[in-house]
Amino acid sequence: EPRPKALGGDRRTGRIEAHRNTILGLVEATPDITIQELGHCLAGRGLHFGYGTLQRFLVRHRMTRKKRLAMRASRIART
Repeated sequence: EPRPKALGGDRRTGRIEAHRNTILGLVEATPDITIQELGHCLAGRGLHFGYGTLQRFLVRHRMTRKKRLAMRASRIART
């Protein structure tokens, strides 16, 4: 076939998505786990993913890793 094949697109997401249940299970078991701790837990299971890869995975699944509690607005700040 002389036509060119499709270019671009995401070709790496499948690697981490294959372990979706494992990652989400760890996050559910320990809700306050940090991304670095999650990476260490996965490394103990033989799965090695970078910080950014794990962060994008969690964002894609609408999970945040923010530790800070919600605070009321400052009384002296401009609104």
